[in-house]
Amino acid sequence: MKENKLLENLKSLVVALILALIIRTFIVQSFHIPSGSMIPTLLVGDFILVDKITYHFREPDRGDVVVFHFPLNEDVYYIKRIIGIPGDKIQVIDGKLYINGKPCKYQPAGNFSYWEKGRKFTGKLYYEYLPRKEGGEKKHFILKTGIQGDNTQVFVVPKNKYFMMGDNRNNSYDSRYWGFVDRSKIVGIARIIFFSWDSHKHLPRFNRIFHLVN
Repeated sequence: MKENKLLENLKSLVVALILALIIRTFIVQSFHIPSGSMIPTLLVGDFILVDKITYHFREPDRGDVVVFHFPLNEDVYYIKRIIGIPGDKIQVIDGKLYINGKPCKYQPAGNFSYWEKGRKFTGKLYYEYLPRKEGGEKKHFILKTGIQGDNTQVFVVPKNKYFMMGDNRNNSYDSRYWGFVDRSKIVGIARIIFFSWDSHKHLPRFNRIFHLVN
């Protein structure tokens, strides 16, 4: 009787492990945000769930926040916002984003401060509007804290490649510096923050739990 019970428990454990592996491989995966490159959308200490199914039914689009294998070290995961899709011409001029020669629309949205590695950063928030492939716009926050990366060359996005930028525009190591991301290296689209830890205050950020990633 004890052997049968042990065998049943082992079977249940194996099934649970297989299901967890299937879910992680094909459906959803969790990630931790270690840096401030996506502030204010994602904060250091956020834990997110990434949807790995959506891109089986549609292609990535401008405005999507995605996790991908970093092109210079594919063992490392990065998270950024898609700015350019295949065929786009991307340029930043005086801190404003141009897509295919047209400036994106911006609206001031107040001030924003945050702490990272014991240092306080303060900047200005803006709403940025990215044109979607099928029409309409994606409205999201960006943060400006300086001038780094505010003027670039024109980047022409190749076939099957994507141009990524962080929402923390002057504090993001992104496609402006290391180039494009191959379609096959995109893991999925960030959907929800399931937990968040404020290492400066040593407390959970309860107001961010179950917050959708825009």
